[in-house]
Amino acid sequence: MDQERLLAAVLLADVVGSVPLYERIGDDAALRQVSDCLDAIRAIVAQHGGDFIYSKGDDVLSLFESSEAALRAVCQISHQLSKEPLIARIGLHFGAVIRARGAVFGDVVNVTARLSATANPGEVLISQSFFEALSARSRSTLRLLDKMAFKGKQELFDVYTLRSDDGVPSTHVASRGTFVDRRTAPPPQINLVIRYEDQLRSCGNNELVTIGRSPECDIVVQRPWVSRHHATFNISNGKARLVERSSSGTFVSMRPGQEEVFVRREDILLFGSGVISPGRRSSLGDAQIVHYEIISV
Repeated sequence: MDQERLLAAVLLADVVGSVPLYERIGDDAALRQVSDCLDAIRAIVAQHGGDFIYSKGDDVLSLFESSEAALRAVCQISHQLSKEPLIARIGLHFGAVIRARGAVFGDVVNVTARLSATANPGEVLISQSFFEALSARSRSTLRLLDKMAFKGKQELFDVYTLRSDDGVPSTHVASRGTFVDRRTAPPPQINLVIRYEDQLRSCGNNELVTIGRSPECDIVVQRPWVSRHHATFNISNGKARLVERSSSGTFVSMRPGQEEVFVRREDILLFGSGVISPGRRSSLGDAQIVHYEIISV
């Protein structure tokens, strides 16, 4: 099989808003609008020297030899598709990919897809490696948004986004929360202590504690209903999170007497102290209770 390994900037644009559009104006009219939108993205990619790879559903995946060209294309796409009903959410990453069978493969493509899926409609999320591949001038058009955890990844990623049109980098309100420029509001310093039976672990800012059935995990819970890599505790930007990635889900209670919240394949912010119970309600006799406590330092 012929294949080529190369360094490239990967752009994934996901057009959102098509579902209500189909419901509102009908299949034929909506399809024309969505097709026009995807064609416009492809034209912008070609204008800036990008290589269109494929379009699946409402996604457009493209490669660029130059990260600078990819950024220019994204700025134009973001500006052109900034109004409803159809808006793009975009991921940008840079690294080694494999081209084979008319497609691209590799971890860089997977991370780009996660960036696009995490972005809000109208938002561009950009990886640290893409940021580092830019010139100093282009870097000044971006701002650090946060450290984020992505499904299937143990480490946290620095994620950037475009500065607003007025160049102000201070405050950005998004559905995941409010992100404030770290130069003006340094995050609080906290530790997260996790205890299960005789196992005790703690993590600080930008650190992780994994929990699951696998012996590779920091906290090992040997029960058949617990996934091998069930969940991850982490602290980033002064916030404690549980990143849940299991098949059976997790029950979370953040204070005594509080009704349990069930989460599965999603992230949840943690506060104070509480318990989590992987795969079982904590009231059941075979439940495995994991205690956590957030401590200010």
